Amino acid sequence: MFLKNHWYIAARAGEIGRAPLGRVICGVPLVLFRTEAGAPAALSNVCSHRRAPLDKGKLAGDAIVCPYHGMRFDAGGRCVRIPGQETIPAEAHIDAFPAVERWDLVWVWMGAPGAADPAAIPARPWRADPAWNAESTHYYHVKASHLLMTDNLLDLGHVAYIHADTIGFDAAVLEKDPLVTEVDGERVRNTRIVENIEPAPAVKGWGGFTGRVDRVSISDWTPPCYTAIQFANRSRSGEGAVEFRIDHFPTPETDRTMHYWVLVSRNFRIGDAELTRRIHADNDRVAAQDIDIVEAQQRMIDLAPGRRDMPIRQDKGLVAAHRILARLARAEAAARRTRAAAAARSLSRSAAGTRRAAPRR
Repeated sequence: MFLKNHWYIAARAGEIGRAPLGRVICGVPLVLFRTEAGAPAALSNVCSHRRAPLDKGKLAGDAIVCPYHGMRFDAGGRCVRIPGQETIPAEAHIDAFPAVERWDLVWVWMGAPGAADPAAIPARPWRADPAWNAESTHYYHVKASHLLMTDNLLDLGHVAYIHADTIGFDAAVLEKDPLVTEVDGERVRNTRIVENIEPAPAVKGWGGFTGRVDRVSISDWTPPCYTAIQFANRSRSGEGAVEFRIDHFPTPETDRTMHYWVLVSRNFRIGDAELTRRIHADNDRVAAQDIDIVEAQQRMIDLAPGRRDMPIRQDKGLVAAHRILARLARAEAAARRTRAAAAARSLSRSAAGTRRAAPRR
């Protein structure tokens, strides 16, 4: 259902502290907290005893205490205490998930812990570049599949319609300025360059443009759900330019809900706090427009689950992304089958050895 061998955003760094936080990522209930040293930790939120949610408990040192019967689990998921019982069976332990703090966010690795490599977190150098203002981080809970938002972000044509009163452009340009799609391995890039147009309503306010502009939109996608959008507008009369890097991370919660993270960076009027507030509010409006349409799509999908989409020419990018995701899902499934078969063989050999070692009667 979900690709597991990837990093996903779980929370803002400031959300995680010494009070347990529950969150569902890729259908897995997690509990997030910080150790006494300040390191983020992510564990299964399900107590191994009677499935009580651990986020309703409290911390004792670096261990989380189940609110139901007081069992304790350390930051690595090991059960370290069962009240009234000295022996702790192996099945008492719970899953732990590697967690890394990057920028102002905490990322979790949902796959095999030994495969977790923080270098695989997508590089976004502008988030730490003083030439860029990276103060605007948005979170939205969306009642739709994260794949619908991925499709939306790779679809630069919808901007003329859904975002007509914010960042949109005259739909006539769709006829004369083609969308260029490039696929390079597991990367999909869509580019649209539109020349000599009226600036979008929001863009006009950000840049103070009074005349026409040239506009460049580039959407770069990599699996499982990372989309980096470059959005630039340059005045044709020398009034200047505005450029944004907008990073989208629609993290799956369930197959019908998502945690949607949007990080907005700009390279103009860096220290203008009022402009930052304005852009933040405008981005909320843009996101609300996208959320409204993908939630409406999800409702229709639920009502007509057997109906398939009919791709059109400008869908090349999202069709390519779907194929990449399907290929990676097949590879992960095959790897799981291989591991399960190896574990079964190991268990069989262990059982056979035990039988041979047993004394004869």
